[in-house]
Amino acid sequence: MAPALSCSVCKKFTSDTVSIQKCARCHSRFYCAADWPNHKPSCGNSMVWYDRYRKCKDGSRHEGKLELITWSNKKEGTGWGHCFEEESDDLRRKFEEEYGGDESKFYKYWPQGFRWTCCGTDAGMKWGCDHHGTGSKPCTCDFCRMGKPLPDSIFNDKNASRHGLKLPRGPDRRSFHAGLATMAASSRTMMGLEM
Repeated sequence: MAPALSCSVCKKFTSDTVSIQKCARCHSRFYCAADWPNHKPSCGNSMVWYDRYRKCKDGSRHEGKLELITWSNKKEGTGWGHCFEEESDDLRRKFEEEYGGDESKFYKYWPQGFRWTCCGTDAGMKWGCDHHGTGSKPCTCDFCRMGKPLPDSIFNDKNASRHGLKLPRGPDRRSFHAGLATMAASSRTMMGLEM
């Protein structure tokens, strides 16, 4: 008996009510009818190397592009490739000479040197795209689930991965959930995190 197929996005398995199809364009992903419209625009001839990295471990999906960080950030003391400033020239030389300027190969070596333009998340972090209402699915961050905008300290943080992006503060109105809001508030309080 063949193993049951599951959707690459929502993880639903083939059943009497759910049909899972393999994408006929890229031949690498499986989708249910509900998630195919999200995959279709980024598939086929328009596919780029980072499409296979869009999905986060928590099931959410990046909807921006993966971009190499080529600027310095004095606050963090980082330079080209989001490494220590004094090491950035060596890292850039490695990218140019050893990897021939190929971003897809360099990403496998140094993912933290990239960022997602949809949420300003460092590409080395494998959890959640907090797009705060700009994506096709509701934001999954604690603040949106609590119906609160991002606090000043988070929204105004000048880190390298958010440099130059115009990200909304939220909250994403589609995300509020009373039960999850209570859990998020209590866990943030227990862990001493900002509310």
